[in-house]
Amino acid sequence: MEGLSCRAKGVSRLPLAHSRAIVSIRTMSAESHNGAKKVGAVIYLSTNRPLHLPDFLAEFHQSWPHLLLQKTGKEPHRALFRVGKSDFALELHHAPVPQEVTGPVVHSTLHWPTAGAALAGHQAHLSVTESAENSGVLSLACDLTKAIAALLPVNGPALNPSESFVETAREMFGTGLYPLALWVAVRWDGQAGALHTKGMAQFGAPEICLPKQPNADALMVDYLFHVAQSVLTLHHSIPDGKTMDSPQGKLKIEKSGAPGRRILILEPVRSG
Repeated sequence: MEGLSCRAKGVSRLPLAHSRAIVSIRTMSAESHNGAKKVGAVIYLSTNRPLHLPDFLAEFHQSWPHLLLQKTGKEPHRALFRVGKSDFALELHHAPVPQEVTGPVVHSTLHWPTAGAALAGHQAHLSVTESAENSGVLSLACDLTKAIAALLPVNGPALNPSESFVETAREMFGTGLYPLALWVAVRWDGQAGALHTKGMAQFGAPEICLPKQPNADALMVDYLFHVAQSVLTLHHSIPDGKTMDSPQGKLKIEKSGAPGRRILILEPVRSG
């Protein structure tokens, strides 16, 4: 794993997200150099301080003692490693994330309204992306999340804050559930009066829409995550026309959209 420090020409050692860093996670789809979508994440950093590799290894093995972590190679601008059965590349970029990438996500983040101000001063970022053909997007996302949790300290703010990212990953994996809140966003469309997911499609699953909402009620946001968890657990086989219980009463599932861009619409069932 010594090659993970990435001391190649033009690339400094990889920074650790220390207590003064601005750390933010955007998962899961990242653009590769040829424009193809790859599963990955971005970590926003306020400095270029180096990664202390023994700390990363110790944190990973303490958190996930039964999971494999190993170096698989290095390139001039990337460190390559394997987590479980998934292959990833870790790369330091000596520049902020472009505003056209950050802006849309910041403005639609419900759980961190001051994200824009907190991220405004970041100086660099780390990208972690799949580096080889991996089977199973869900298992790939799980392996990636565990690697990121080991890279982060347990303090600092973030789009998914570093502290809550690590805590959520450990808690959810410990219960055998997917940490969907780290992978999928729930967004509020005030003009349409609807809550909807953003990110289910990366798993080949339909996005979920909850229309006729007066506001972005936290209870219904949690409910959408519950439905998303069921969709992935049931391998996307929730039938059209099925009714579901919710905090607002019965909801009926209606499917719409073209193949590959399916949407599950949860319509309130009229009483009487």
